Amino acid sequence: MDSLTAEDVRQVVKLQKEDGRCHLIKLLKWEAFDEEKDLKPGILLDFLYNTIIFAAEKGFPWPSVAQAVHFSEELLYETEGKTMQEAIGKLRDKCEQYQYKLNPNCLQHLVSHFLGTFFRHYRLYQFLLCEVREIDQTIHNLEVHVPQELPPLKDGIDVELWKYQQHMAKLNEAEAQLRASMSAFRETMQLKSEQELEKFYEDLKFQDKEVIERANLEKVVKDAHDIQVTIASVILQKEIETAFQILDLKIQKTTTPLPVSKLHQSSTTKETKARKMSKKK
Repeated sequence: MDSLTAEDVRQVVKLQKEDGRCHLIKLLKWEAFDEEKDLKPGILLDFLYNTIIFAAEKGFPWPSVAQAVHFSEELLYETEGKTMQEAIGKLRDKCEQYQYKLNPNCLQHLVSHFLGTFFRHYRLYQFLLCEVREIDQTIHNLEVHVPQELPPLKDGIDVELWKYQQHMAKLNEAEAQLRASMSAFRETMQLKSEQELEKFYEDLKFQDKEVIERANLEKVVKDAHDIQVTIASVILQKEIETAFQILDLKIQKTTTPLPVSKLHQSSTTKETKARKMSKKK
């Protein structure tokens, strides 16, 4: 671990916990890690961060806070794989090493802190430090659908009136579709009429004759007329059917009663009661 200075630990203490932990990662020059997938670096980070906070709250001078972090980091790794008795011996050795770096009062507080935290959960720390964690995770990517933004309550209307408006809108839409379909049908049939007439004229066998017999001429006119009449009849039949359908929609719109809102009913009831009271007087 790179040596932390008094200014480094002072900056960590000034920040909120999450910001302080992130800043400590930068000071320690650790690589970024995912705490959900890899618990070990996160727990070690908490161990060092808690030491800083403990020392600062106990009133350690800032240089002594930095020394306390070094003490805790060295103790953590020097006891890796050791028994409890061996670890207590390491703690004793560390105290001798730091007796001139930390004043006796700070050293005593720090030892009490480790006895109540690190050594209290010593087996858990050993499991964390020594055992390789096998990750077995299943990650599901869930798409979150944000609810639609609701309009202001002041723009709301009575539910029966809303249903009436929706019904009218559907009837208007159906009428517009009928008119559009009829217009498209009329154009299609007129185009068909022009195509049939064009084919009819191309199929005539007497284009090159200078004199056309009267019977042949009458037949040509009649056949051409029949083509146009047939197409016109189909269009007329379709227009009649569409007109009846549109008329039915219009009848539905005129016969569907406009609902009276509850607010209007309440107001009308109050006015009626007021008139009755005035008559009694």
